[in-house]
Amino acid sequence: MNSVDPASTGGAKPPPWYRQFWPWFLISLPGSVVVASIITINLAITSNDGLVTEDYYKKGLAIHRDADALLKARQLGIEAEFMAEENGRKLLMTLNSRANQAFGELRIDLRHPTRSRLDLSRVAVPIGPNRYRVDLPEDLAEGDWIIQLSAPEAGWRLRGRIQPHRNGKVVLR
Repeated sequence: MNSVDPASTGGAKPPPWYRQFWPWFLISLPGSVVVASIITINLAITSNDGLVTEDYYKKGLAIHRDADALLKARQLGIEAEFMAEENGRKLLMTLNSRANQAFGELRIDLRHPTRSRLDLSRVAVPIGPNRYRVDLPEDLAEGDWIIQLSAPEAGWRLRGRIQPHRNGKVVLR
């Protein structure tokens, strides 16, 4: 009989599979994918899609009205020069146009490019002929803002970018 004597092999039995490295390594690869998938599904369900809107048709119509308002401002030759002062707490504006007409109430909308909850709207206060002031909150976030100047009664609008915390000039045409 050809049997191997356990004493001749040293009597050592291999450890069971669950005490070895490689099975656990191979199990951990698909296991990590499952954990990552669960986290991704959780984020997809609980987070807000800020770019998806239910009233997309109304938004599309507003884009066309916005383009018409920008065109009207160009036709009237309206130009606004903004000067930020007091470290972004105040905007001074000089408004010029070819027609030198009365515009009624002027609205300033500041929109943060990525955080819509920081957006704000103000009415420009006249401080002289063709000069206006807009007071901004003290806790206004630093950075690049989208500024929109509009005269709702006259139907025109200007748009550009501004950094209120930098005391410099910005001209919208």
